[in-house]
Amino acid sequence: MMLPPVTPMPAEHTTTNAALFPDHVRLSRSATPTYAPFVGTVPAKWRKAARKKGFTIVGRVKDRLHVALLCHECGCTHAKRVNVVLGHSPECPHCIKHQRIEHARTVGAVLLGRDPKHRHYGFYQLSCGHQVRRQFHRVKRAADGGHALGCETCREERYRAQAQKYGWTLLGPASNGKSGYRSYRHTCGQTQNIMVGNMLWNDCACSGCSLGRTAQPSHIYLFRIDLPGQTVLKLGYSARPAKRLRHQLGIDKSITTEVLRVVNFPTGHEARAEEERAHRTLATQFPDKVVAKSEYGDAINITREIYRPEAASIIHRLLDEIETRFPDTNSQVPDIAA
Repeated sequence: MMLPPVTPMPAEHTTTNAALFPDHVRLSRSATPTYAPFVGTVPAKWRKAARKKGFTIVGRVKDRLHVALLCHECGCTHAKRVNVVLGHSPECPHCIKHQRIEHARTVGAVLLGRDPKHRHYGFYQLSCGHQVRRQFHRVKRAADGGHALGCETCREERYRAQAQKYGWTLLGPASNGKSGYRSYRHTCGQTQNIMVGNMLWNDCACSGCSLGRTAQPSHIYLFRIDLPGQTVLKLGYSARPAKRLRHQLGIDKSITTEVLRVVNFPTGHEARAEEERAHRTLATQFPDKVVAKSEYGDAINITREIYRPEAASIIHRLLDEIETRFPDTNSQVPDIAA
């Protein structure tokens, strides 16, 4: 390793290897880079600051602003700006690398290298043989027992095996992009998004062949509710919109309400998916049209999905777009007794 001519090291730092570098943490000196020397003296206050922080200044390198620091912990040298030595707490990159290697080893993984595009990420080979990209701090947390260092490939294989037990084939991520859901195909050929936790317990029904609730015809509705002092709109889905309005929302009988529109769907599964998509559009693109729970309080026994009257035209446009994809199968508004 080529180092610049430097002032002799003080006597207290001449017995480095035996005193400062235990065998269990010593790294290969071959990993220490070579720096171009910079001719210049090293002020005593620089040396004092470095010693106080666990380093010895070997010499000045690169330019007038850098020094080469010998780490008292691992025995390797690295370049650091003088202002960092004087005013901050310099860290040894070799010690950091060693710690990351140890964190990986603790959880049965091997650190393959850093991600050149993001300094907080590295590539690891897990005990299962798969290679993954992980944040260094998450691997440290796993090593400390905070969580398991899971493998996406193995996890998806588990999901695939769970689905096959109940007659489903895992296709991939959910088509609506929701986390916690996956896209599955049933033995009857029906494809739908299902929550992973529900598939684990077979708590799901095929909207194509099942006789369950989500497989029955359903509807997206738009209600107008004339609360004291303000009128609001309620957008939702239900197999019986009229019953939902008159009995399930907890609205006082003296309050005037109206079913403004109903869009019919062949299954509850499709109705719910489209309703959720409409709510996401309204919440993200028109947040000023959303009415907070604090405004209507206990007058309606729900906490969300309430909008201002000015949102009516926007909601009707969303419902128009939905109807183009789901032709109306029943022109009548479902009656409460249906």
